[in-house]
Amino acid sequence: MLRLIFQNIEQSFGPSLSPVSWLFYCGGLTLLGVVVLVPIWRVWMEYQIMRLGMERHWVMTCGRCGTRTLVSGRVCGQCEEDLGIPWIVRFWTASLGSWQGIIPRQVRWGGHLLGSAVFLLLSVWVVAGTGALAPQGTLHRLFLGLGLVALAVFGWVGGRALRIGKHGALARVGDAFMALAAIGAMAVALFLADAARPSQDIPLARFETFANAAQIGARVLQLADREVGFEYLQLDQEHFGYHRVVPLGFSGSDRLPVERSALKRWLVSHLRTHAASYTARGFTVRIRTERLRTEPGQAYEVVERAGQVIIRRVAAR
Repeated sequence: MLRLIFQNIEQSFGPSLSPVSWLFYCGGLTLLGVVVLVPIWRVWMEYQIMRLGMERHWVMTCGRCGTRTLVSGRVCGQCEEDLGIPWIVRFWTASLGSWQGIIPRQVRWGGHLLGSAVFLLLSVWVVAGTGALAPQGTLHRLFLGLGLVALAVFGWVGGRALRIGKHGALARVGDAFMALAAIGAMAVALFLADAARPSQDIPLARFETFANAAQIGARVLQLADREVGFEYLQLDQEHFGYHRVVPLGFSGSDRLPVERSALKRWLVSHLRTHAASYTARGFTVRIRTERLRTEPGQAYEVVERAGQVIIRRVAAR
């Protein structure tokens, strides 16, 4: 349903949405780069400040002598008059400055660089997994851009929540909630991006035929009356537009299962065994077989197109 809606929107408003999609897409990539590079820049700046011997202190103007003095205690450094600083302010400023002495600079720098490296790996994984560097269509690019912006926001506020240094507990909690919200927004945006992706042929298998047999990889399947069947498990969740095809095997005179790991075999077996219970919860599990009468000496491939499994003839390699 979502895919059809997005296809209609793409056809009707694609040209007008193109500038907006490019804005969010390029902006998202730029923000990701900024979030990765800012910790490195911060470490470099702090290193330069340390080399110069510069330090940060609280300063204020004395109410009696009018001298701008460093706040190192309760009294003015010139006239020794009480500066009148409330205890809550003294406590807060002391707690902010205490981090500098307790945690060495090298530890804080290491934390910044480690966080930057982890976020860089996360960004590369998300970008590679979603195909964000090769958007397909205006809406796909728009939702990818929104997802990248949300990922950048997550990296920024998540880094603030986990930063080693002066940052209050309440502020950290607020940043943590914002990071969770950003992750949720990114998940929604990437889900919509997947739904807005134009339909493509997804290859599932390939085989060649000769006489009354089909060669599937290194294995040979005997055919009955030159007919080959492709068995697959189909998963659907109509409300969220989820669709997945899991190849199970080929059938002819006998059955040739698809080779897979033990974990995947267990998962397929579990889905087949509990298909009725999953269907009752709105997650439909079907076992289907697509059949085709073949011709000897031809090459065929099995593809998924717009949710349908098709066996078609292709040119031999």
